[in-house]
Amino acid sequence: MFAKILAKIQQWDRAWVGLSPIKNLFSSFKQVLPLVIIDVYWRLITRLFLDPGALFATIFHYKIHFFSNPQISQGVVNVLDYLVVAFTIALWTKKYLTEKLSDKRDPILPVTVNFGLVLVQTFSTVANQGQLTIHLGLCLLVAYLINLTYLALTKITKDRLQDMGFAYLSWAAIVSVIVVTITSFMPNIVTQGTYTTFFSSDFFAHYYSLALVAVLAPILLVLGISIPLDLSTGATDLAQVNTNLNAVYQSVMANLPQPQNPYSVLTASAMIGGVGATLGLAFILIFAKSKKTRRLGFWSLLPALFDSNRILAYGVPLYFRPLTLVPMILSSLFGSLSASVAIKLDFIRPTVFSAPNGTPHLLLGFMASQTPWRSLILAIFVLIGSILIYWPFVKDMITKEAEHD
Repeated sequence: MFAKILAKIQQWDRAWVGLSPIKNLFSSFKQVLPLVIIDVYWRLITRLFLDPGALFATIFHYKIHFFSNPQISQGVVNVLDYLVVAFTIALWTKKYLTEKLSDKRDPILPVTVNFGLVLVQTFSTVANQGQLTIHLGLCLLVAYLINLTYLALTKITKDRLQDMGFAYLSWAAIVSVIVVTITSFMPNIVTQGTYTTFFSSDFFAHYYSLALVAVLAPILLVLGISIPLDLSTGATDLAQVNTNLNAVYQSVMANLPQPQNPYSVLTASAMIGGVGATLGLAFILIFAKSKKTRRLGFWSLLPALFDSNRILAYGVPLYFRPLTLVPMILSSLFGSLSASVAIKLDFIRPTVFSAPNGTPHLLLGFMASQTPWRSLILAIFVLIGSILIYWPFVKDMITKEAEHD
C-alpha cells in the first residue's frame, strides 16, 4: 500500500517538475544557490559569534565592539535576503518570457520591473516595521501576473512595438504604480515576522493544536510563505512559557500549568533542522553517490544543525516540491507528537528556560529543560525518525542525480 502511494507521489512530482514554469523556477533556484549559501553562512556567523547575544559570545563572555549594534550585521543579512529573492524573480522572469516570446523580443524591461518591485516591497516592509519578512510565494505570484500582462500587451500589439518604446515604458510605469499602491495598503499582519499574541492563546496549549501547526508549517514553507519567528526561534516570551516559568520559580518540580506549548513541543522537537525537521534530510544527502548531491548535503549540514534549511529549500529544492512536502509534514508531525507523548508520560519535563541565542533545537531540551539527558534522547529519537521518514521519498531523486553525474 505504501509503495503504491509513494509511486503515485513520485509520478505527480515528475509531472509537476516537468511543467515549463516550474522547471524554469527550479533552474533559477540553482543559479542563486551560491548567493543563498553566502547569505545563510553570514547569518550563521552573526548568530554564533558576532552579535552581542550570540551563542559563543554569551558562553565565553566576549564582545566585538564593531558589531555591538546588531543593526549592522542584520543590515547585511537583510540586503542578502533581498538580493536572493530579487535575483530569483529576475532569472525566472527571463527564462519564462524567453520561452513565450519571439527571438527578436528582449525581455529586459519586465525582468527589470520585477527585480525592482521585489526590492521596493522588501525595503518598504523594513521601513514600516523595522523587520524583514519576505514571502517568496507572494513575490512569484506578483511577478507571474506582471508577466501575463506583458505577454498580453505583446499579443495585442502583434509584437510590432520596440522593447523600450513608449507603450512598453507606459506599461512598466502603470504596473509599478499599481503594485506599489497595493503593497502600501497591505495589512501589517501579512508582513510582520512575529505573532506572539496569537500563539500565546490557550488554543496553542494542547497537543492537537500543536500537531495542526506542525502540519501547516511545512505547507506554508513549500508555498514560499515565511514562517513566524515564534516557531523557528526560541520564543520564550509566549504566555504559556512565562506561566510555566513562574510555576518553576515558585516550586522547582511543580506541575506546570501549560506543559504543551509551541516552545516545548514545536521549537524543541518538530523544528529540529528547521521547518519540516530537515536535519535528517541533510544527513541523507551527504551519503549520496552523486558528488553534486553530497556537496549540497555538506553545505547544508552545518546550517541545518543550527536550524536553517534555506540551502536545502533552494538546492533540493523544498519550495513548490510535492515529493519533499509529504516527508516534511510527516517528520514535523512525528516530532510534535513524540514530544507531546513524552511530556504526557512524564518522560521529559517541558522546555521552559531561555537558552543562548543560536542554540540548536537539537540541544534546546538539553539546555533549557529540567530533564536534560532525557530531552536529548528524545531529540536524537526524533532525528533518527526523520531520517527514516525522508529516505524512501528522496531515494529515487538521489538515484537520478547520480545517473546524471
